[in-house]
Amino acid sequence: PTSGSTPIPSGGERGLSFLALAELARAEATVVEHLEAFCAVLFRPPLPAPDAVAQVLELSTFEQMFEAVGGAVPLPPEPSLADIGAAAESQIRKHSRLWREQLRPFRKWRLSVHRDHLVQRYKSPVVVPVLGDGLAAVGAISLAEGCQAGPEVDLTGFEVEVVAYLSDGIDKLLAANDTKARASLGGGPELLLMGVRSASLPCRPVALEVQKGALRSRADDTVALCVAQRAADLLVAPGLGGGSGAAGARCVVLDPMCGVGTYLLALRWVLAQRGLDGQRGTELIGVDLDSEALSHMRTNLGPEGGSHPFTIIHGSSVALPLRSDSVDLIVADPPWGQRHSSHTYVKQHFPRWAREWARVLRPGGAAVVVTICKKVFEDRVLPPLQKAGLLELEEAVVFDNKGWTVCRMYVVRKPASASAAQRS
Repeated sequence: PTSGSTPIPSGGERGLSFLALAELARAEATVVEHLEAFCAVLFRPPLPAPDAVAQVLELSTFEQMFEAVGGAVPLPPEPSLADIGAAAESQIRKHSRLWREQLRPFRKWRLSVHRDHLVQRYKSPVVVPVLGDGLAAVGAISLAEGCQAGPEVDLTGFEVEVVAYLSDGIDKLLAANDTKARASLGGGPELLLMGVRSASLPCRPVALEVQKGALRSRADDTVALCVAQRAADLLVAPGLGGGSGAAGARCVVLDPMCGVGTYLLALRWVLAQRGLDGQRGTELIGVDLDSEALSHMRTNLGPEGGSHPFTIIHGSSVALPLRSDSVDLIVADPPWGQRHSSHTYVKQHFPRWAREWARVLRPGGAAVVVTICKKVFEDRVLPPLQKAGLLELEEAVVFDNKGWTVCRMYVVRKPASASAAQRS
């Protein structure tokens, strides 16, 4: 295939594929196949205009990408290593010329195996030699020192990486949230995707390169960028943004527990990439009580300002140092009681945090909340605020947050009719 026409397999966060497909549509990429059950998308990047300099397409909603050599390879249910080896060898032999063209120009290579399985029947390292033997058999790579047939193995100094993705197609979210159905899951065909990744790949995942020091921050770049994409969708929706009605007023976005700034940095990237600055721009505000975290955030911000001015405030999330009705959008990933504080602490303080969000939000403003504390949020936090007419639940999306398959992304909104008496 010519450059730019080879499908790019990409894997993102399970449960958030709607954000990935929307991002591909905005980039004018062509979706070849959405393998939803296997948490993967095959797509072709847009071809550059004639005489235009090719640009690397950065995508924020995918964890990994590589250039496919051949298409999806079906595997039998619960395949053995011999099954995987036979399927891989057949695929490699069928596309042997492509494999040689992709790998022989390089001097050093390595192979990585990524798995998406409910039950781990084998480890990635035991799959590597099975696939490597197939590549060596067609002369695409070298497994012997001094052999000139192809690039030699180098686990750290590699120039090209062969990538294999294996998935059992089981819905991990259903398995985590419905234990009765778990036993009936599985038994269907599985999947193998193979390809290559090098510096010439026309696409790559966004890397925020957030510095966290010794802090125990769990915020992940891909998750933060997915949340930022959803936040950006809300910002452009009718009725949100510059809710004060003043001409030229900025849209104000708050992270009330910003830590080192991962979510706000993700939002800054998304707003710039989607061209959502407009004439007003967006003001990003981060509040945190941890001075060390705020120090890292200042470092992470760097000298870049642009049309997204940052305001960093040292303050408490239970008494936000902001005026009532002053914020258009909140992005919050409060403690889960895992790495920070305890579950008891979260149960005690979550209602107070959310009441502060409702206070500072303008009528019609919204909050995007990421948490694994479903029962706390849905049973203890939301009902009193709903009864008081302060917040309404609009959306609840279950997704896999780096292995936390009970994680949810909530969108709540302050009613436009919320009165001054209710907000006091």
